[in-house]
Amino acid sequence: MNHRIHWRNAAVATFIIVALFLAVTAPFTSPPLSAQTAITIDPPTPTISVAPGGTSQILITVTNNNIPGAVDRTFTLAFSNIPTGIQIAPSGSTFIAVGSSQQITIGAAVASTVAPGVYTIAGIITGTAAGQTNVTQSIFLQLTVTGATFTPTPTTTPTSRPATVTPTRGPVCRDGFEDDNSPATAKVIDVDTSQERAICPAGDVDWLVFGGVEGKVYTIDIASQSPGLDLSLEIFDANLNSIAFNDDFFNRTPGSPNPGDTRPRITIRIPADGRYYIRVRDVAGRGAVDFLYVIALLSGSYGPTPTLVSNVCLDLFEPDGLPEQSKLITSNELQENRALCPDGDADWVSFFGKTGKRYIMYTDTRRYVGRTRVNEDTQAGADTVMVLTDRDGVSVIDINDDIPGGNSLDSQIEFIPQVDGFYFMQIKNVGDIGNQFIRYDLVLLLCLPGQTDCGRTAITGLPINPLTPVPTGTPDREFVLDQPTATPTNTATPVP
Repeated sequence: MNHRIHWRNAAVATFIIVALFLAVTAPFTSPPLSAQTAITIDPPTPTISVAPGGTSQILITVTNNNIPGAVDRTFTLAFSNIPTGIQIAPSGSTFIAVGSSQQITIGAAVASTVAPGVYTIAGIITGTAAGQTNVTQSIFLQLTVTGATFTPTPTTTPTSRPATVTPTRGPVCRDGFEDDNSPATAKVIDVDTSQERAICPAGDVDWLVFGGVEGKVYTIDIASQSPGLDLSLEIFDANLNSIAFNDDFFNRTPGSPNPGDTRPRITIRIPADGRYYIRVRDVAGRGAVDFLYVIALLSGSYGPTPTLVSNVCLDLFEPDGLPEQSKLITSNELQENRALCPDGDADWVSFFGKTGKRYIMYTDTRRYVGRTRVNEDTQAGADTVMVLTDRDGVSVIDINDDIPGGNSLDSQIEFIPQVDGFYFMQIKNVGDIGNQFIRYDLVLLLCLPGQTDCGRTAITGLPINPLTPVPTGTPDREFVLDQPTATPTNTATPVP
């Protein structure tokens, strides 16, 4: 009997030891995530009401629940089996940390041809993380398309006649460039001009065309867009191959980006001479009568070191490359739009100096800074040097490279003649660099006796190179998007 007890106890002990060994040595496995508990959507069944030809949107709150095994994930929302004429556009990917919530926008656009009714559209929200199993959650969007319906008046003995079509005046779109919904009907936009256009109705696409020169840099910019629009730009070559695309360009001010700026911009160096097409559309397919925007086509130089175009090198003061060719500048005169072009160009001027008078001469490139500010108040590529010579045009009296104490690479010389006579001034660029884009103004000031504020002042006029030209094509043609509605005619036959 004792032997049986001992064998039984030994077997039980062995079983316990084996079970404990397996429990300790077995690899730890986190419980699988459950989509139903990993993601919470509020409201679970969002609803949107839209009139035919209109747009609307709704915000839903997505929560990355803090459950065992949860990690930070990026969530995207997609819809399928969307009825014809309806566009559903959720916002892009959204990062949500564990235990946190974020809002996602769902936009809806309904064509004017969609019949009124309630449409249920299924979607799936998916959470992804590197090295982790995706989690998903279903969502059902209820889209109500509104519309006028008729209720016939009951009569004793109705006699129905054929329904008549009564046009109901729809939204009025203002766009003088239509029809421009395809490359074949694209409208021309000229270089360094802008056009005011409309995205109307919903789903409208605008096509433009321009002639590009090989090697030249062009900027296509949406200078402004109405609230509610989120436009995108795409450039195509003559064979309709896409060569550039942009949705949002938030770094319009270098060093001070604005993530809230959704206006697109494309800067591109054209690969070959030819026709190039621009496509403009709303990323969510929206459109309305007041969805206006301004598009500009701006031409740039041939690059940081522009290719020389000799026929634009000669400014109004050429030839002035030698002292004997110098042009006269009088007291308190402003000579505008001088050019340092080509390489090695030197501009000479002469002026009459009166003994004991105080003269200040300076170059000014501030009006030619352009769209991108570099070197504070100096035009890119410009670093003038002024050399003042005596009446013989050879003996150097003074030299200046940069204005002392200023944020500028412009030059300035103050001079009090000891003898009456004509003196000479040479202006060159550092390194003898020159091209058709390096321009400056030259000023000769004659100061009043005892004047303490004599010198370069602030510019009050507008710059020569504005960022966006005034729109040249203002939309001016109306077209009405009529929505026919059936209006039945019922007549009653009185009962005797």
